[in-house]
Amino acid sequence: MTNPELEGWDDINQNGSTIGTGINRAIHRLTIGIFNSGSKTSTQISYLGNKIETLNANLEKANQSSDKLTEALNRITLAGVLIAGIGVLVAVGNFVLDLLNYLK
Repeated sequence: MTNPELEGWDDINQNGSTIGTGINRAIHRLTIGIFNSGSKTSTQISYLGNKIETLNANLEKANQSSDKLTEALNRITLAGVLIAGIGVLVAVGNFVLDLLNYLK
């Protein structure tokens, strides 16, 4: 497997009279290879950046949904406590009435 950025070095080794041309070609190919590598990296970073933005938006929506759910559960719990409290008061009231009826 050859490295495409270094292909120009074969020209330098094969023909000694084309050292200048071979070096220029090798430098050109190396520069193009580095540029293409940077371009791919930039594209990948941009892609990951977009995915992170999407993830952040989804996390924000999930956080808002969680807040709404927590508020709803707190209201349901409060209603349950109030109903249970009323039930306890009714039971105590019945007990007191039965006790008064028993004592008469």
